[in-house]
Amino acid sequence: MVKVGTFNVLNLARPGEPFYPDDKPYSAAEYEEKVAWIAGQLGRMNADVVGFQEVFHEDALRDACARSERFGDGTVVAPGADGDSGPRLGLASRLPVDGPVTTVPDFPAGLDVAVDGIALPVGTFSRPVLRARVVLDPESGTTATVFVAHLKSKRPIRDPQAPEHDPREEALGKARALIRRAAEAAALRFLVLEEVVGTAQPTIVLGDLNDAARAVTTDIITGDSPSRFWPGDPDVRKAYWDRLLYSAHELTARRTGRDVSYTHIFNGHYENLDHVLVSQEFYERNPQRIGEVLVLRYFNDHLVDSQLSDDRRDRIVSDHAQLVAEIRLR
Repeated sequence: MVKVGTFNVLNLARPGEPFYPDDKPYSAAEYEEKVAWIAGQLGRMNADVVGFQEVFHEDALRDACARSERFGDGTVVAPGADGDSGPRLGLASRLPVDGPVTTVPDFPAGLDVAVDGIALPVGTFSRPVLRARVVLDPESGTTATVFVAHLKSKRPIRDPQAPEHDPREEALGKARALIRRAAEAAALRFLVLEEVVGTAQPTIVLGDLNDAARAVTTDIITGDSPSRFWPGDPDVRKAYWDRLLYSAHELTARRTGRDVSYTHIFNGHYENLDHVLVSQEFYERNPQRIGEVLVLRYFNDHLVDSQLSDDRRDRIVSDHAQLVAEIRLR
């Protein structure tokens, strides 16, 4: 059994050091409380591999993982998380990591091709994607390529010169955010395709994708499955299956026949913004699979619905749930 998870830690930074201009740095007491909470959640998750979002300082992530006592002999990294580069992505793994953990700041080639005068106007990830090769089974040498991602949120990208509550600027700001998130989703899809097309390389995406499982931006990352009668050519259909990713959320919801999950609450809206996506090597209907997703666990009891409760979420805990997918290897 291998357990993989994703954890948006909400602005993990060292005490006394600013992370956003409008936010006060953490006091020593706040930092201790936040790191202890993260460590406690990691203990509950009990995952072998965890992808992290919103890490400002790598040593703060190392501190939290050390206190959890889950990754003592493993790998804990957050490349580029130096406090000056904004929120970065991290990885903690109890499993061996084959080769260096790298980041991808720039979009792959081919995303700027214009069709009907329309091209993707973004060339870099707002948070560089993290890529690692994790050894799932040391005896057989089976590895999986793991991507950790954090796509642009739905928060509007506003013109700073526009009036603060201008409804037209709010609409434009949301459209700008969607364009960036869609462009980042397409760029992440290109990275995935480099791993899965024409190979048997298992691939896993862990991250805060900032949209639902069936949203267009998430669909861009997973790709389209062939329909019942199209395409008719069996070889073309196999090519579609080869490059598809599957949502652990959808796989488990389909098996249980119900869906009561959520990873984020905003203004009374319950959403699944955090995801574990897997390649066909972990799809239960694939005869050549090496494993299958058994269950997706949600750790969301710290989330507060401000429309129903007077409780105020503080900045110690995350505003996202944590996810853990349990994968049984064959």
